Amino acid sequence: MTSFPAQQRQPSTPHTPATVPLRDSPVTIPAPTPSVLNALMDVSLDTLTQWLAGNPLWILLAIAVLAFLESLALVGIIVPGIALLLAAATAAGSTGIPVWEVLLAGFIGAVLGDGLSFLLGYHYHHVIRRFPPFTTHPHWVDKGERFFHRYGLAGIVLGRFVGPIRPVMPLVAGLMEMPPAKFFTVNILSALAWSPFYLMPGYLVGLSIEGPNALDHQHLVFLLGIFLSGWLLAQFAQRAHSGMHQRAAKQQLALAFTAACALLLVSLGLAAKSGVLQGMNASVAQWVFGLRHIWLDAPFIGLTILGEYRPMVLWAALVTAALLWQRNFYAAGLWAGFTVLGQLLMEAGKRSFAIARPALVVEPPTSLAYPSGHTAMMLVFVGLLASLLLPSVNARRHSLILSCVAVPVLFAGAARLYLGVHWLSDIIGGLLLGTLVLALFYQLVLRRPFPRIRPLPLLLATALAFILNILLFVLPDLAYWTARYQPL
Repeated sequence: MTSFPAQQRQPSTPHTPATVPLRDSPVTIPAPTPSVLNALMDVSLDTLTQWLAGNPLWILLAIAVLAFLESLALVGIIVPGIALLLAAATAAGSTGIPVWEVLLAGFIGAVLGDGLSFLLGYHYHHVIRRFPPFTTHPHWVDKGERFFHRYGLAGIVLGRFVGPIRPVMPLVAGLMEMPPAKFFTVNILSALAWSPFYLMPGYLVGLSIEGPNALDHQHLVFLLGIFLSGWLLAQFAQRAHSGMHQRAAKQQLALAFTAACALLLVSLGLAAKSGVLQGMNASVAQWVFGLRHIWLDAPFIGLTILGEYRPMVLWAALVTAALLWQRNFYAAGLWAGFTVLGQLLMEAGKRSFAIARPALVVEPPTSLAYPSGHTAMMLVFVGLLASLLLPSVNARRHSLILSCVAVPVLFAGAARLYLGVHWLSDIIGGLLLGTLVLALFYQLVLRRPFPRIRPLPLLLATALAFILNILLFVLPDLAYWTARYQPL
């Protein structure tokens, strides 16, 4: 066995600080020790944080530029835009920049990036394949073209959220000579969803970690619980529906849901009126109302304004117009009839049970509490809209559509609970009432189906209603409703 000589041990010497020679000078200075380096880093980070807090425009500019690069053809493959956007949004949250400014910056950057990509493909479609990197990676365009042919306009929307094809879809739309007006309409509308989808997680993280008036773990648990509950409900609904292939079985399911919802709605209302649920309602109201926070008040108040009578009427009118424009009079009658039915049942329930609201805010709504009208009508509206769209959408997308129903509805209900204007039993009653109306609708269309509907006009009508309601009702009335919902 080979043996290695032992390393000769050097005599120990007293420790002396390391030195760094100065050029052209025999003078030496001590090298910074780790503790000194840590102190310097702390000072630098503090200075950077203070500078960013005093110069929020640079953060907004960075978000806009990163969103632009992330959406620009092929650049999004090279630049780690999503990670950088998350970091920038976190910085925005931690420095207290208003959330609407962050979302607007991301929206503008995304629209411009996708728009430029489309124009490049549209005007240079005859030569663009000759330029690198398409000469060495032609499959990038081929994959985008297959996706575009398969999903059409929906491919532009989905392409924003599908990683491998995200940077090439606008370019491919231009290569396929999609009409510019149609592309930019879809581009703008899809960017309304893209901006919060990618920026809100980082923004909330920044708020919760170190921002002014930071959120704590209870707020995050509350928000995450709402989201996950909506997603789980959507999965349950999808499995229950897809597991039945015979029309008779679906009719029995709809009938059972109708009877169960009606029974539970009445039973819960009677229990709440008798005072049996008062302890539970008071405990939940106290905990949720204790979560009131400056950063959550505006989004939840804005959401509850969208559920008021006038914004909902505008939404209903635009969807009705979109159905009439397609000459689908039966579907338009179903939509109008069942939204009115939901409103009538909700008002009848409030008068029948006559349950008072919590006395937690300066000026609560004057109407009675049970069932929650906002929750019930939001479920009726988005549920009917999804039911009209599902037959025209690939079955693999049904789960996503149902999630887009369940999650906003639960947030609408949670907003009423958070603002202190409803009891928990009111929210559950609203969900039961909305489900009852949808079950009645489902029974009718199983017996007499409606002609297939083109999804895009309905989606455009809903997006237009959302934008108009923000401009006409939410922004002008936000201060008024905020004053009314101030805690006592």
